[in-house]
Amino acid sequence: MDVVCNFDFEIELGKIQSCLYSFVRSIIYNYEDAKDVLQDTNLILCEKQNLFDPNKAELKTWAFKIARYQVMGFLTKKKRNKIYFDSELIQDIMDESITYKPHKHEKEALDISYQNLPEHMKEIANLRFKKNYSMKKISKTLNKPIGSISATLFRIRENLLKSTKAKISYYEVYGEFKNE
Repeated sequence: MDVVCNFDFEIELGKIQSCLYSFVRSIIYNYEDAKDVLQDTNLILCEKQNLFDPNKAELKTWAFKIARYQVMGFLTKKKRNKIYFDSELIQDIMDESITYKPHKHEKEALDISYQNLPEHMKEIANLRFKKNYSMKKISKTLNKPIGSISATLFRIRENLLKSTKAKISYYEVYGEFKNE
């Protein structure tokens, strides 16, 4: 049976694929099994797209609910394995995964790291991450080669990741951010 997804629905579903996969993979260790469960989840989402009401729920919430049932079904089939977790424990883990929101200090650490970027990097980061410019548009706006923009964005991501991780580690030990 061929399932056809509405184009707009498919676009929105594509935006949450990494979150859905992370959720499934947090419960199902095996890569192939997790991919299969995600594929089954996407199939069901497309089959039932006409039941989704964006006025009643967010797509992500609805998709996670479907994924939860798919994960539970998969684990029920796999109970033959030597080791399995109590369904209550799995439910708790899934509830925690769905409700995860970055802690305020993580956002603050990222904001501080962003403010500490050199001005030329801050300008490119602002255009890319805050204004959602494409690399081509940034290249044209700043009159710089696209390869240069791409390399700078790579260094920005590395810089932000390293700096933010260091700030969070410091915060977890001392309960405050180090002034730099």
